[in-house]
Amino acid sequence: MVSGSLPLWPQAGGKNKKQSERTIQEARTFGQAMQWFKKGESLIGTPRENSEEQAEFFRKAIEILPDFVEARYNLGLIYANQQRMKDAIAQFEEVLRLEPDFSEDIHFLIASAYQKSGNTKAAMESLEEGVRRRPHDMKALKALAFLQIQNRQDAAAAGTLRKILQCNREDVAAHLDLALIHQKNKDLEAAVRCYQAALKMDPANFAARYNMGLIRIQQGNYAEAIKELEAANQIQTGDAVLLERLGDVYAELQEHAKAAAAYEASGKANPDRGLIFAKLGFSQANLNRPQSAVAALEKAVRLNHETSGVYFLLGDLYTLLKRNEQAVLAYRKSLELNPQQKTAHYNLGTLYAEMERFEDAMSELKIAVQLDPSDSSAWANLALVEEKLHLEKEAIGAYEKLAALGEARASHYFRLGLLYVTNEQPDRAITAFARAIELEPDKYRMILREELKKVHSVLDSIRYNTKFYRLLDLP
Repeated sequence: MVSGSLPLWPQAGGKNKKQSERTIQEARTFGQAMQWFKKGESLIGTPRENSEEQAEFFRKAIEILPDFVEARYNLGLIYANQQRMKDAIAQFEEVLRLEPDFSEDIHFLIASAYQKSGNTKAAMESLEEGVRRRPHDMKALKALAFLQIQNRQDAAAAGTLRKILQCNREDVAAHLDLALIHQKNKDLEAAVRCYQAALKMDPANFAARYNMGLIRIQQGNYAEAIKELEAANQIQTGDAVLLERLGDVYAELQEHAKAAAAYEASGKANPDRGLIFAKLGFSQANLNRPQSAVAALEKAVRLNHETSGVYFLLGDLYTLLKRNEQAVLAYRKSLELNPQQKTAHYNLGTLYAEMERFEDAMSELKIAVQLDPSDSSAWANLALVEEKLHLEKEAIGAYEKLAALGEARASHYFRLGLLYVTNEQPDRAITAFARAIELEPDKYRMILREELKKVHSVLDSIRYNTKFYRLLDLP
């Protein structure tokens, strides 16, 4: 609080009696007000500081002398400390009216009271007025920049921050705040310049290193991103978010061992974030560590990170580990979350076929080819499953689709030829066998010749066909 100080009163000489009486009366009034003022000041540093008793002493002084600026200022401080912001504003505004240059921080105090009362606009207006009066008032400039940033007035905040930097080029916080504004508004190179300026003065600044890393990721400059993020990790080791971002960069570069190490460290720092364990699971899978990958993905699911991708990968890993029933459940859950996954339908259908659940396999594989009619693997597996179910006409259709895609192998043409034979389509059968022999001549000529040695062969209907004989180079 401000200590009271008696003004230098003029001497009586040279004035008439009426003027002297007025001066004497003013001195008495001031003296009476000063008595109350000093009582208020005597409580500074005691348990009664900022009490209602102290406030009453200053109010008495103001009642006697309404333009007692020091008393109003101190009363305003008491009201502010008592969280009576409306009353504090009234006193500070009156101080400003009576004596605009009374205190360098008067505009700051008014702004603070307005802000605490919820009137941010008035707070900023007060600070702006303070800056107009004192352009180099760093306290007001920083407070104004803070409020402008909080209220998303990016252009105004950038202007205020530049004024701060004009006053002090080594203000690291101002460089950082200005960098964040540029970064938010996608002016990445301007942001980089501000971060670099901050790092020249403070090379161990975590925020600057970390945000530089994020910018380099956005720019696709992964080598620089890793450099900055690793430097930030040295400054503040074990930050979960930083380690996750670092893992993401390594994963993007297919450096899965480093990615897994970063994700593991991130998971230790933030063991409740399911996404980290999902990412760790994917990295472990890429490192061909199925057991570790499953453990990480199962933890992700337990932490409610349930995505179609997590369940899909779990299905693949369970299949690899021969945990087929769990694989089925994982694929089903993945498809429940995203029914349009062609590969999940294909994998589940193939797994059902391996488990000899052919009806289920056919259902899933049909969905797979509906979602992607150009999927040759799905058509091939569908044809085999339909054969297992003795759905020969359907199997022929699947093989023909495979052939039309130009993806049929010799084995597919051979199977198609056998189906044509049993369905009394000899010419088509011979054409299919010819294609199989064209692709693998020795293998399929031998298989067909061996089949003809049987007393009862599936090839009996074309046994004596001249074209067939020529195809097999038979005498």
